[in-house]
Parts: sequence; C-alpha cells; structure tokens
Amino acid sequence: MPSLWRSFVGIWKSEGYRQYLHRRGYPAPQGWPFVRRAFLECWFEPGFHLFWRLWNPALGFLTFRLYRLLGGNRGGRITKVAAFFISGLLHGLAVLPFLGWSLTIPVTFTCFGLLVVAGQSLSPLLRQNRWPKILNGPVNAGLVLASFDIGFRVDAWLG
Repeated sequence: MPSLWRSFVGIWKSEGYRQYLHRRGYPAPQGWPFVRRAFLECWFEPGFHLFWRLWNPALGFLTFRLYRLLGGNRGGRITKVAAFFISGLLHGLAVLPFLGWSLTIPVTFTCFGLLVVAGQSLSPLLRQNRWPKILNGPVNAGLVLASFDIGFRVDAWLG
C-alpha cells in the first residue's frame, strides 16, 4: 500500500494543476475567460472526448491523475474507463452525506468513460471537427444526458 501511495503522490506532483491547464489552452485560472472556457466553450468541442478534456478542469485534473496512476497510455482503453469509474465512485462518496448512496453517479461516469473511448475511436469517421461548432453542443449535451439517464435507470432497476 505505501508504494501505491508514493506512486499517487509522485504522479500528482509530476504535472501541476497550472501546467495541466496550460496544456489544455486555459487562460489564468481566474475570471470570466477561465469560466467561459471551462463551462461554456467546452460544450462545442468536436467530440465527446475533447469535451471532457475541457469540462470542469478540477474534475478533469482528478480523472487525468487517476488515468496516469492506472498506467496511462499503457493501459489502453480500459484504463480510461476505469479512471472515469473511480472518479464516479469518488463523486458518489462526496454526495453520500447529502443524498445517500446511489449507483447513479458511478454508472453515469462509467458511461462517460465508454463514450470517451468510443468518441476517440470514431473521431476519424465522424469528422466532428468539420461540423459547424453549433452542432457539437447538442451532441455533447445529449451524450451527457443519455449517460445520466442510463445511470438513473440502472440505479432504479437495481434498487
């Protein structure tokens, strides 16, 4: 267990939050330009996988760190899905005192991970970077809503 902890701390320190933001094209982490990029412009990214690179930078940083801890590119697609699943578990624990335990959030985040992998795989075929930006917003929002719908349905079915 101590070596896992050292790995986690080492990965966390290897790239700081500001460097993470800089690599994703964020301005300084303050003010309207930052908020606009993090919570508005991200919806119009050409692909669900690109949406997740920008959406909520704190969550993105956590998911990126989990992905790196799990092996990063060496782990392939399953690593991405596992990072989203673990992030969903952590979110579920965070809302536990307020809403009680539910499988909705972990299932939803697992769907997000599966859709990120699918989006990356289908990107050359879909060519969303050639679409008008305004079309990407509803597609990304629809995938988020569909994931939550699946999460709620699975939780209701099992509960």
